[in-house]
Parts: sequence; structure tokens; C-alpha cells
Amino acid sequence: MSASFWNAARRWLLPEVRPELRVELERRQLLGVQKHVPMIYLVAIVNLVILMAVCAHAGFSPRSYGWMGALVILSVVRTWSWTRTRPAAMPPAQVSTALRRSGGVAVVSMSAMACYATATFAFGTFQRTTIIPISLALGSMSIAHCFATVRVPSVASLALGIIPVSLAMVTLGDFEARVLGVSMMSVAVLMIRFVSVEYDHLVTEVGLQREVFDLANTDALTQVKNRRALVADVEQALAQGPGAPFALALLDLDGFKPINDRLGHLAGDELLKVVSQRLVAGSGEAATVGRLGGDEFVVVFHRVTSADDLRARVAALRAELLRPTELRGERVMVGASLGTARFPEDGASTSALLGVADAALYANKLERTRSGERVVVASARGPNRAHREA
Repeated sequence: MSASFWNAARRWLLPEVRPELRVELERRQLLGVQKHVPMIYLVAIVNLVILMAVCAHAGFSPRSYGWMGALVILSVVRTWSWTRTRPAAMPPAQVSTALRRSGGVAVVSMSAMACYATATFAFGTFQRTTIIPISLALGSMSIAHCFATVRVPSVASLALGIIPVSLAMVTLGDFEARVLGVSMMSVAVLMIRFVSVEYDHLVTEVGLQREVFDLANTDALTQVKNRRALVADVEQALAQGPGAPFALALLDLDGFKPINDRLGHLAGDELLKVVSQRLVAGSGEAATVGRLGGDEFVVVFHRVTSADDLRARVAALRAELLRPTELRGERVMVGASLGTARFPEDGASTSALLGVADAALYANKLERTRSGERVVVASARGPNRAHREA
């Protein structure tokens, strides 16, 4: 077969998922599996006991089917283990590991059972040759349903559990076995289609939920976090306690209203977007940037080790912010008044920290106003035409 066919098959089995969706998608997948796996193990226990009874009734030596008893014990242990699984409380790496491990167990188990069922049919081990193939087909469909939102193990369980033994029935069996083999393969195709649609539905659902979350927590203009998301971020940081110190910086742009008046509100919106991008770039990875409203922004600096560390990070933020930019034919120099507050030194609640930062901001604004420092707009014809706010 051509390379394009295998590439298409690989993309179908392992479709690309947007990185921001992967963590939630895997958590939802594991949650779905966790709900069904205990029942699957119970079904496996029942079927294994039935197979052992069939073997005993057929007069086989216990040595030939005694290994099934070990599988029954293993299934009981695994059932107990899965009932204690809590996907919502697991870190992302553990969720991924649990998914891969459970899928691997399903595929390996089904491979072993498929080899056993195919061999028993091909060599006529049982007088009633279709009992084991039918039991295996039902088991593979149960496992596929359990892993319906995890495409690889569900499709592999159907393919391994039904197709090999069905082919053996079609090629080696009598008329009834051939008809039954063809019927089993048609069911396998239908089930593969079913699990494929289930996976696509889950990806779509997770994507829609992410869009709703982003709309509720993102500032529509600047695409940074809004007030609600900022407060939630600070509350989450506070919940970690004094062992995880952080700081927040409250910023207010200098001379934003004159820019709006001279260049128009669209230019003001464009400037807010530029400022947001620079705050994100200047604050580093261990930080959260959000807009409170108007021209007010907050940067939450995580893992702040000392006052000197905070000063260095604020200095880097200012350096990024103060770079000039072209706006409607004007060379705009963005200034900002800034106040900071540290946890736990300056407060132990969101309102207390914002209050300290707000007081520091206005003290900084007053000091800069008196010194005449705040550069607002410089003309594109040269920096000497800079306007200063009185």
C-alpha cells in the first residue's frame, strides 16, 4: 500500500489535537474509561468463569484452563483499583500515563485472547467451535465501548478480537461458521464507525467548552485575562499558602486619554493591544497578565523569591513597555504608573493586595507627575516634539 494510505490511517488513528485542549481531553477520556472499566472487568470475570465451566464440562484437564483462574483474580484486583481512581484529582502527566497503561492492557489482553480463540477454532479444540469466538467478539465489543473516546485501544480491541477469528471461521469453517464470521466482521466495521464518531464528538465538545471558558475569562479586546480570571488566579495562588510567595503589579497607563482624544478610540484600542502584548512579553513565563478595565492592567508574578527579585522583574517589564511604537503616523512613547504588593508581606487576601498595590500606584503617579517624567506622545517627525503631561 502507498505511503499516503498509511499516513492517512495514522492521522485517523492519532489525530492532531490542539495543545491547549489535550489536558482536558485526556482527563475526560480517562473519566469515561474509569466509569466503564469496573463493569468490563466484572463481565470478564463472568465470561472467564463460564469458559472454565465449559472446559470442565468438555472433560479438559484443569491444567489446560487453570490459568483462567489467575485472570479472574487479576480482574478482581483491577476492579477494586479502578473504583478508587479519581481522574479529576490527578495531575496531567498521571492522567496520560493511566490512559496509555489501561489502553495497553486492553490491547495486550485482547491479542492474547484472539490468539487463543483463533487456535481453538482452527484446531477444533472444542466440539462447539463457535462458543469461544462469539464470547471473544462480545468481549471485544464491550472493551471497545469502554474505550469509545480513546480511538487506538477501542479500534485495536475490535480489530484483534473479531477479525482474526472471523477470518479463520470464513476460511476453515462450515457454512454456518462462514456466515457467522462474515456477520461478526460486519459488526466490527459498524462498531469501529461508532467509536470513531464518539471520539470526534468528545473532541468537538471539549473544544466548545474551551471556547466558552475563554470567552468568560478573556478580555475581548486585548486577549489577556479579564478581571474575573485575574481574581481567580490570585485566589488560586493564595490557596497555596505562604510557601508559594507571589506578587502583583498594578499598572495605569499615563496619558491614555489624550491619545484617545488626538488619534481616536480605534487608535486607543490598538495601543491597548500593543501594551498587552508587551506586558506578556516583559513579564516572563512565571506570570499572569490581565486587564482590569480601561487602561488598567495587573501582572501577577509567581514564585517571587525576594524584594530584589520583584524589582528586577518589574524593571524588565518597564523596559519592554517603554519601547516606542508607531500608531497612526505618530511615534507613541507609552508610560505607566505602577504599584506592587507582595504575598504574604503586604496582605493575605486579594482585596488587601490590590489595595496596597493601588496605594503604591497612586504614590508613584503623584511622584512622576511632580517630576514631569510621564512622556505621552512623540511625533513621527522627531523625539524633540514630545508632549509631556503637566
